[in-house]
Amino acid sequence: MKFWVAPLAMVALAALAQANQLDDNYAALKEAQAAKDADTVMKLSPETSKLARAEAALPQPTDAAQVADWKQRVEFAKDVDAFTEYALATTASTSTDQAKTIAMVEMLLGQNGKTTYLSVCASAYLDALGKKSSKDQMAGAQNILKVNPNNEDALYALGVTGQNPTYAMRLVTVMKAKGKPEGVTEADWEKRKNMMLGQGYYVSGAMACSKNTWTDCDKNLRAAIQYVGKDPQIAGNLYFYLGLANYNLGKLTGDRSKIQEGEKFSEQSAALAGPMQQQALRNVNAMKQELAAPRR
Repeated sequence: MKFWVAPLAMVALAALAQANQLDDNYAALKEAQAAKDADTVMKLSPETSKLARAEAALPQPTDAAQVADWKQRVEFAKDVDAFTEYALATTASTSTDQAKTIAMVEMLLGQNGKTTYLSVCASAYLDALGKKSSKDQMAGAQNILKVNPNNEDALYALGVTGQNPTYAMRLVTVMKAKGKPEGVTEADWEKRKNMMLGQGYYVSGAMACSKNTWTDCDKNLRAAIQYVGKDPQIAGNLYFYLGLANYNLGKLTGDRSKIQEGEKFSEQSAALAGPMQQQALRNVNAMKQELAAPRR
């Protein structure tokens, strides 16, 4: 004897099987994410996302008694889909395998080009790309900015690491307006914010000096002092460029006080060990002689 299953019943059974598979995948993905199991996360995330989107797209039942359950499952499916992105982002951010970090972030972007979780893993992603090459890192930063134009990690990579003053000033603008992210301590946020502001101002000022744009050089480097003025890796260069900028502004405007400021900043640079120390000392001596000479 043959038994026939009505088409509607078959659809209902298929939907139930799909729901069960989604639940199982979700549970397994949660375990993998908690265990930081990159391989399993990379396997399950796209599979689970596909199942979640299929369930979220199921039409509303015609039976009014089933609508409440349908709505609950749709919301659940959307939450699961979002969790697949979260799992990729958080696992990528903690992975010690650079290739897997890159693969997970690129999988995340492929899964949702507008994901809100990119900020979680952007820093780790750019660091991993930087280990490959600066070209890869810059390309990755540009891709991040297509998703989030205000991502500070991407702006830092392009502006500070890439020495691009346009992105450096965008970094300053973003960091001045950005509030403390959830889950970050006040002390850690202030440290990160000040570091990025200082680097952004410093690169913008130094690049302006290289183009003889002395007013911009002076303005941005003065702003950088409060953030990086005591950083031994930067301070010598910072004060050297400030000395140069103020000296040239004084010469251009006939303002003797600016030349005196140039001497003062140059003395600060000459007092610090670094690549600019000897040239700063020569600049100090030259400025002293110029200031001591009779005025015409």
